[in-house]
Amino acid sequence: MHTTSSFSVEPVGRVPARIDTVARSARWTCIAAALAACGGAHAQSAPTMQPAVGTWTLGVEALAMWQKGSPTPTPIITSGVVGQTGTSVLLGGGTLDTNAGGGFRLSGSYGMNADWALDGAFFFVDRRSTSRSVSSSGLPDSTDLLLPYFDVNANREAVTEISFAGDYSGTATTQLSNRLMGAEGNVSWPLASMRGVSMFAGVRWLQLEETYSIATSSPSIPPNAIDIWTTSDVFDTSNNFYGVQLGIRGRYDDDRWYATGSGKVALGGMVEKVGIGGQLNTNDFTGFTTVRTYAGGYFALPSNIGNRTRTEFAVVPELALTVGYHITPTMNLFAGYNVLYASNVVRPGNQIDRNLNTTQSVAFTGEPVVDPSGPAKPSSSFNSSTYWAQNLSVGLEFRF
Repeated sequence: MHTTSSFSVEPVGRVPARIDTVARSARWTCIAAALAACGGAHAQSAPTMQPAVGTWTLGVEALAMWQKGSPTPTPIITSGVVGQTGTSVLLGGGTLDTNAGGGFRLSGSYGMNADWALDGAFFFVDRRSTSRSVSSSGLPDSTDLLLPYFDVNANREAVTEISFAGDYSGTATTQLSNRLMGAEGNVSWPLASMRGVSMFAGVRWLQLEETYSIATSSPSIPPNAIDIWTTSDVFDTSNNFYGVQLGIRGRYDDDRWYATGSGKVALGGMVEKVGIGGQLNTNDFTGFTTVRTYAGGYFALPSNIGNRTRTEFAVVPELALTVGYHITPTMNLFAGYNVLYASNVVRPGNQIDRNLNTTQSVAFTGEPVVDPSGPAKPSSSFNSSTYWAQNLSVGLEFRF
């Protein structure tokens, strides 16, 4: 196809108005195109919480975790009857704390497309233990170690001797151990109205296991015959949370440095388990020869020994902050802080019932055959409390 056009000749040195207008328009078009290109490049480098499409991100962290102290309100050993003037608590009462525990966290994410990504994480804090003990030599003028309780048959405060000056020595030890772990899986999407911010939703699992044990030993002192009299009371608790969660993440980049923050709340069921066991080992009823085992210690007796389970509603929120540095385009070094809360857990020290019917326990009666009578005490009930854990972490993140 042929086209025709016409134009007029102007003197040299003068730009026709029509051509000048076209030139200016062309220049502004080029500038606009350049700005658009720059703007596009900037948008691509804008901070985002979403991994690039088809890209995997894997992270590994070392954790130092602190947990809320485990309540142990029951006095285990005293110098006298509870409530009497001058009586001191020598063991038990208050809380036990296992202090900082080491662990790790593994995390990963995958960019499915420009709008959706998958991510997940697993953390584990290994079992830690702490113990307290008190002892007496049993020699004349030594302090008697007394285990206090409320006698439901006599309806009064009472004690039993763990050591008795001039007759037998005694030792009592309490120990707390715990372990924490959890996992989650989420799907995330960016918020179009807020650059560098994304929402996520998913499922969460959390497990807290604890054991609180009480051990006593009351051997005779010479020249009495060598005997064995040891007791063990063990209170185990397990909390497993299963829930759904919703959260938000944000990120800020400044050259090679970056910072991220997230908050999430999980709602679901806390499956709580309480296990109680106790026994007496002694050779007192065999002429100080064969050691025999009898059911029941001091606080764990036939009326409350066993395993029980229930499920309660719980809320588990968590906040996290991270500061990182891009070592290479595919590897980051970062450090972080997390704090976790659970609204409903069972902890072992809270499960002790010091209201005792001593007729069901060889440890109290001192007879190899018991004839229980009276209330079924101690009882087993679920006494719940709140819980928190916080950790510092340092780790590496890889993209490929």
